[in-house]
Amino acid sequence: MVSGRENVFNRDLARTLIEIARRWVKVDTSVLEELKRLAGKVPAPLPGLTDKNKTALRQFDDPDNLRRLFEFSSRLWAQVKRETSPTFRTLVKAQAAIAVGILYYMPIRPQNLWALKFDEHIFLHEGPGSISSLELSPGEVKNRTEIAFDIPPHLAKMLLEYRNRMAPKVIGRRPDRLFVKADGTAKNQWAVSWLIRTYLRKRAGLKLSPHQFRHLGAKVILDAEPGNFETARQLLGHKSVGTTVSAYLGISSRRAARHHQHLLEQALALQKPKRGR
Repeated sequence: MVSGRENVFNRDLARTLIEIARRWVKVDTSVLEELKRLAGKVPAPLPGLTDKNKTALRQFDDPDNLRRLFEFSSRLWAQVKRETSPTFRTLVKAQAAIAVGILYYMPIRPQNLWALKFDEHIFLHEGPGSISSLELSPGEVKNRTEIAFDIPPHLAKMLLEYRNRMAPKVIGRRPDRLFVKADGTAKNQWAVSWLIRTYLRKRAGLKLSPHQFRHLGAKVILDAEPGNFETARQLLGHKSVGTTVSAYLGISSRRAARHHQHLLEQALALQKPKRGR
């Protein structure tokens, strides 16, 4: 446990160690059974969102914050386009704008986000009516489930400008990857996550990590359609709807309670005596 709390990391670590013992160390069956017994004592994480994630989502109970997040990419991109002589700082701004745009519409896992490559994951097309896409193969996804999205046209245009015109002015060539340093080498996952958190906090006043965009995606769906866990499951690429229900039941229960309050108000309104003439 961390800080006296159950967590996914310890549970997954125990499972990984057992697999290492079984496949690589090839321990005796009796030892393997004892390891499994000990792993079974690791406290399992409780279902639902953590307090930290709930706090992050409460920001978006205010519609103005969701609107600010929606406008973030286009506003930052406008600043990028005004810079006629791009530098490494321009590159950073462009990547922040694109990263938030991707996560806003396509809430993929952080480990997939930072590794995105053009013509391998991001397929861009410029022709009228053409559709650009973001695609992840089963082997690249945590639960081995293929994920694919259509990229919104305005975001596809940003990606084309970044790859074909802006980034080459800084690194000297068209980048193969989305997130690169000024010398053209790949950024790591931590650097991309820091970039997103920092720009959102400083430019939009929002505290949101790359992974929390996934929770926000579920919130938006369940706010509009309480109980629609299947659409949330498909958006997030969960293998089982049970995973989605377990994670976001608290979100859905709030919406059910809101609907219940509305029904009560309707019932009371019907019982109000009519005024006489």
